[in-house]
Amino acid sequence: MLAIYKKEMKIFFTTMEGYIAISVFFIINSLILWYIPSDFNIFTNNKASLLSFFSIAPWVLLFLIPSITMKMISSEIAQKTNLILFTKPIQKWKIIFSKFLASVTIGITAVLPSLIFVYSIYQLSSPQGNVDQGELICSYIGLVLLICLYSSIGLFCSSISKNTMIAFISTALIILILYFGIHFLSIFYDISLFEHLSIQYHYESISRGVIDSRDITYFASLTVLFLYFSTILIEIENI
Repeated sequence: MLAIYKKEMKIFFTTMEGYIAISVFFIINSLILWYIPSDFNIFTNNKASLLSFFSIAPWVLLFLIPSITMKMISSEIAQKTNLILFTKPIQKWKIIFSKFLASVTIGITAVLPSLIFVYSIYQLSSPQGNVDQGELICSYIGLVLLICLYSSIGLFCSSISKNTMIAFISTALIILILYFGIHFLSIFYDISLFEHLSIQYHYESISRGVIDSRDITYFASLTVLFLYFSTILIEIENI
């Protein structure tokens, strides 16, 4: 497992694509939070809070995570290296889990530079340090859970096709449906069931500063479910 994990990390961080993806994530968030005049701009809101960052992060991750996961399995199929990888004496779920951990690690690495934002609002707040730490910590926990779920969806889509673009688009589409689509339906039809099935509902619940076991269960269940589907796919196809 460790060898596969290291391999994925090495592939990502030895190419310009990896650094560009992380840089774009940081730059986009920086521009929206500090420079572009909007409701998300911290100076416009005049509030020492990173709620704006945690509101736009799911949108940016919608493109970042699929770009990380789209090659993890599909490229193995396209390059025929899967014939070697999946015939090794290691359970297939361990291979999937290793790639999942690599994707999550890369995603968290991309988020780490946002700690600069935390330091900035800490210094800008009046009085200095007047920041809701509980809300901040819970928001980061929610972001990590979101990265885990996005990564599991990305791996599932990467195992569907050897075409990386199809993997990218299908990942983004599933995330859009689960995050924004179901949430929209819950508002349009006023059905609470749709609301509780929405990623957005549980993510925003955690971001309010309260850790609810139902929210953790939701993210954990969906993450495990998509990882299970990925394992089943590679077993059925014998790839």
